[in-house]
Amino acid sequence: MKNFKTFPFGLLICLFFLSSAFASAQKSNFAGSWTLNEVKSPMPENGFRMGATKMAATQDDLKLSLERTYKGRDGEDVISKEVYTFDGKESENLFFQTMKRKSIATWSADGKVLTINSVTLFERDGETTEMKSSETWKLSDNLSELTMEASFTSPNGDMKSTLVYDKAK
Repeated sequence: MKNFKTFPFGLLICLFFLSSAFASAQKSNFAGSWTLNEVKSPMPENGFRMGATKMAATQDDLKLSLERTYKGRDGEDVISKEVYTFDGKESENLFFQTMKRKSIATWSADGKVLTINSVTLFERDGETTEMKSSETWKLSDNLSELTMEASFTSPNGDMKSTLVYDKAK
């Protein structure tokens, strides 16, 4: 009789783990190499596109690791490495290797959209300036395009941009 009483409890535990595995399997996976599609990425009104020209991403159930390549002022490649966790906790990264960026990554209810909300602190001439940003990541139906909608708020005003990346084959 003891085994019969523990059977429902054991069944519930199995169902919990199966549903957790199913839920995590449904989340979009942004892993791969991505290249900015300049034609599909409209230039912002100020004429300055803030997005990376290339991205390399790895992803598992716990985190998203990125290596973003930007063009520097002199045309040289500047690489930023970032890691975002999916546990709801704050991740801290160095933005352009000098500025602290604190971020929280969250999934939409259906697991198809990832939003990364960040606060970046800039130190200059002994003063600290804060910039808030939000990136919303969505994959196309065929998984070959990543659309990233970004917004930035700083003391100098607000900016928005939409960047489209093509996945390397």
